[in-house]
Amino acid sequence: MIISMRNLSYEALKEKLSFEDKIVLYSCNACVVACGVGGTGRLDELEEMLKDDGYNVIGKDLISMGCVMNLVKKRQTDLDKKRIYNEATVIIPLICEDGYEAISKVFEEKKVIETTKTLGVGRFTPDRGTVLTTPFKSTGIEGNADGYTLDKVAEKANLYPDFFKKEEIKEVEKVRVTVDGQEIIADKGANLLEVCSNEGIEIPHLCHHGDLTNYGACRLCVVKIDGFRDLAASCCVSVEDGMNIVTTDKDLEEYRKMALELIISSGDHNCLTCTKGLPSPFASCELQSLVRRYGITESRFETLYDKKEDDNSSEVIYYDANKCILCGRCVRACEEIAGLSNLGFLNRGENTVVVAGLNKSMDQSQCVGCMACTNVCPTGALIEKVVHFTGEDWEESRQLSF
Repeated sequence: MIISMRNLSYEALKEKLSFEDKIVLYSCNACVVACGVGGTGRLDELEEMLKDDGYNVIGKDLISMGCVMNLVKKRQTDLDKKRIYNEATVIIPLICEDGYEAISKVFEEKKVIETTKTLGVGRFTPDRGTVLTTPFKSTGIEGNADGYTLDKVAEKANLYPDFFKKEEIKEVEKVRVTVDGQEIIADKGANLLEVCSNEGIEIPHLCHHGDLTNYGACRLCVVKIDGFRDLAASCCVSVEDGMNIVTTDKDLEEYRKMALELIISSGDHNCLTCTKGLPSPFASCELQSLVRRYGITESRFETLYDKKEDDNSSEVIYYDANKCILCGRCVRACEEIAGLSNLGFLNRGENTVVVAGLNKSMDQSQCVGCMACTNVCPTGALIEKVVHFTGEDWEESRQLSF
């Protein structure tokens, strides 16, 4: 993991801008997310701050890996993305120095403002978060096998330990909703699932991801809303004033447990041989977490599925279709974050599978190994090879699912 930290104050950033500028905010969705200086949330924060101060932000763009030149060049040709870049006069990248150089080279006619300094290589720790273990010699910081926490790195390198500070919060129309008998004040039109999550009300879900468009496929996040005829997928509901919502009761919990049992009966979800449960700032197994939350040790439904061949052709990604739950996250990430549209669904009904290209192996498709798909996959279907189980082959003598 590359460690980068903010080297520019908000006031210094504004000094590089004019109110006539047309600004595109751009961020990587990999290392800088773990470092706290990039990702979707940071793009939203900076957009709010700049607009609040009167600057013209015309667009935001999240790239899966900003140091992969092929992905950066896609910004020049992708129909949805090239429009904002053609119009932009300034690009502000929340990205490492390699990513900054890449976007500067691709859009050399634009003004690109550097906001971070790259310090070396590190790793993620469950107890201390992201740490710097192998600093570049130019930093003057000695290597440390245990790693320096980011606040210590900021102190040693005279950098900023966190993201740009908000000066003012823009007023947004508020609404009152009732969730499980509790009155909540939320932004009008906000996503109901995310509103509940922000209030500590965790609604189970697998197909929803904050960096992607809403989908409503897994049906785990369904809730009861007064005035709605049927159960509603909370990930696809916008908050309106006066809503009365029930997120959990005996019926909903039984419905979710049944849905989870159907999911695990439709594939090979043996957590003993899957590494997706490892702690990570990007992705761990959400299905495993939900199964444990609901105390499921076996499915009431018969496990009936045809064993599918895995795809080990890519140099960096391992794909096991038997662990896929068809949530569609990888398909949307490949289109919306990577800008490639390399992944898609094939067939219908119980025969539906996710495939690369025109049903080719990963290495024969347009896959560039950017990890957009692996970072959002909620199961062990798509895994980085660097963490994939590589022990000796063994035969199961007993099926232990969880």
